Amino acid sequence: CLKSCPTEAIRLVEGKACIIGEKCIDCGECIRICPNHAKSAVTDNIGILKRFKYTIAIPSLVLYGQFPNNVGINGILSAVKKVGFDEIYESSEGTEIITNIIKNHILKNSDIKRPVINSSCPAIIRLIQIRFPELLPNVANIETPVEITARLAKIEAARKTGLTMDEIGVIFITPCTARMTSVKNPLGIKKSYVDGVLSMKDVYGEILRNLS
Repeated sequence: CLKSCPTEAIRLVEGKACIIGEKCIDCGECIRICPNHAKSAVTDNIGILKRFKYTIAIPSLVLYGQFPNNVGINGILSAVKKVGFDEIYESSEGTEIITNIIKNHILKNSDIKRPVINSSCPAIIRLIQIRFPELLPNVANIETPVEITARLAKIEAARKTGLTMDEIGVIFITPCTARMTSVKNPLGIKKSYVDGVLSMKDVYGEILRNLS
């Protein structure tokens, strides 16, 4: 894991591998490479749903590729809802908005520094901050698709249910280890509209059971 860490955030202290928090970008490479499974990502658990009166799941697009081809997207989303959510909101909503902004505004702006770096991946942004700060002006100054999707989901749910934004919980289901950090310590915004992050592996079994 020492050799694989892109920011040299892991050091041996008294014979044990320790992570330097200021250098860690939560890329998950050390988790992937470790043969002893000594490290794991910190995420929320399904109990977080009890904190809210109304819950919305935003599944990562990666989730759809984890099931057989004969299982349709509607079936997967229905199974996700049965895990305990009131509503499912697809992350593609935010992705389409970001794509249009980049295509129609950012790329057509001659004052933007090139090449333009997408700000969607929190691990990449933290890598730039730590190792390549000279590239920060190249990062597109827009929120991530997940943040935009979460905001849209909350606004629509509040209008529909009459609940306050704080009573509505938006939970992102993802395999990405960096997402938890981006929710707890968001970049460029004061507070994330995502209220929790569930690891895909923690809910995969339950989703699979609900498919039948």
